[in-house]
Amino acid sequence: MWVFLSYIFTATIRLGTPIALTAVGACYGQRTGVNNLGLEGFMTMGAFLAVTGSYLTGNPWTGVLFACVAGAFMAVIHGFVTITCGGKMAVSSQALVLLSTGIASVGLLAVFGTMGYSAQVASITKTPVLANIPVVGEFLSGFSPLVYLAVVIVILLNYVLYKTPVGLQMQACGEHPRAADTAGIRVNLMRYIGVIISGILGGLGGAMLSIGSMNLFQEGMISGRGYLALGAVTLGGFSLKGAFFASILFGFFDALQLYVQTLPSFPIPSQFIQMLPYAASLIILIIGSSPKRRNKAPAAIGQAYSFVSGTR
Repeated sequence: MWVFLSYIFTATIRLGTPIALTAVGACYGQRTGVNNLGLEGFMTMGAFLAVTGSYLTGNPWTGVLFACVAGAFMAVIHGFVTITCGGKMAVSSQALVLLSTGIASVGLLAVFGTMGYSAQVASITKTPVLANIPVVGEFLSGFSPLVYLAVVIVILLNYVLYKTPVGLQMQACGEHPRAADTAGIRVNLMRYIGVIISGILGGLGGAMLSIGSMNLFQEGMISGRGYLALGAVTLGGFSLKGAFFASILFGFFDALQLYVQTLPSFPIPSQFIQMLPYAASLIILIIGSSPKRRNKAPAAIGQAYSFVSGTR
């Protein structure tokens, strides 16, 4: 039993943290009024560029920087199409998913000379500096330093969004952009900041999967985790804390299906077991989709804004 609990807890943190980081970033964008269904694209670009950066420089932390920059770049594209040009946010989001998938496929061939997967690169899957801590050191050192970085980022961003003037201004842009504009708040600037934060964290979430948990990139390795992050935002009531814990819950089901597949002579086909985290997410979303929870979404989410015409 102890082995089971230890495995489930460790795997839940490893698998849930990338989703949580992406979901928290999505909350920032959505709190300013910018809807983004393309989190899968952010994570894909982050995972690929993290491996590419580590491969080209031999330094995995450079890969992390590459991932964050890639996510920010994708976010700027989304922001330009939706905020500046007033384009449909759903269409822009799905275009980014297709773009990132294509770039990753072509990039694998261009950089690594292979199709479907990259070469193995330097990674940061463990934190050896924590191994000297008495009693729990060996356990804590088994996590990537990106896990601890993610926790710090979530705490910091939660404070900024709910406890600082800038955070309150960002939320005002998602609730009533015209009133915020009248009060002197630069609505489009706040929305750009929100969506760029979303892109950076989505890229970092992808990096956690490629060089924080493994040492390579494979096509399809994101496997819908961006969409799980989007579901976590809704399940968490569009709050950072709620999205974080909902993501960890999805990570638990992912860890559970991996454990079940290791059991010898398990009667259920592995393909069915692999459906577990996605089926569980659907069930949880159905149970949690009460009118009260849906009403927690920002009032102006998904609506472009200009001062002349107001929300459109």
